[in-house]
Amino acid sequence: MKKPLLKAASITLLLSACNLYNPYDGTLPTTDNPPPTGDGGAAPTPPPVIVSGDCSEDPTVIHCMALKMITYRNGSLDPTLEKIEADALVVGMNRVWRPCGIGFTLEIFETVDPAAYRLAYSPDWRTESQRIRETFGDRERFLVVAVGPWNISTIAVTQMPGTGPYGVLVEEDYATNELTVGHELGHYMGLYHIRDTSNLMNPYIGTGTEALNRSQCEIARETNTRYWTAMMRTQSQ
Repeated sequence: MKKPLLKAASITLLLSACNLYNPYDGTLPTTDNPPPTGDGGAAPTPPPVIVSGDCSEDPTVIHCMALKMITYRNGSLDPTLEKIEADALVVGMNRVWRPCGIGFTLEIFETVDPAAYRLAYSPDWRTESQRIRETFGDRERFLVVAVGPWNISTIAVTQMPGTGPYGVLVEEDYATNELTVGHELGHYMGLYHIRDTSNLMNPYIGTGTEALNRSQCEIARETNTRYWTAMMRTQSQ
């Protein structure tokens, strides 16, 4: 995912060009030649319930997926992500993903000094992503790592299923944005970019870019069942 040319207090447009590996044909999907997706039909709309930061409390959730969040601290400075911000992030992502019957629960939240692990506070994702994922990866939880600032256009990277090691890396400026992190977890669950300005997986993420269609919901649940059963805390039919 890439940064906008100009940053604003409220994010209205994020250029997403997530760096993904396609395990099926070895190619790198791009915004110019994304894998075909189609509109997939409208996602089902479940009845309204109170959406919390614990998906196990939502009776409409089919897959409740556990999260592990790591936030970097640069020495004695404030961490890139506070616990209260992480909780709010999960609430927001649950709202977005709820039409698919998918939700998230934050089981582990840790603040770390990356220097203690011989990792850079502002890492080069091209050369250090694998080591970060290997250091903090969890076989029973989706991994999200909020790192320091990147002085490049990329703002988040994710590995697609079937490759590994796994985990979302997101720059500090976007670590609290439920659409950015929710988009990256979509890649974690097997979804590619789709050209639809209302869709969460659109390469350009805006404040209203959060829809998910029926086909995407089915792919995400199938991916969870195939790859991520250890991350599931509830599963219903």
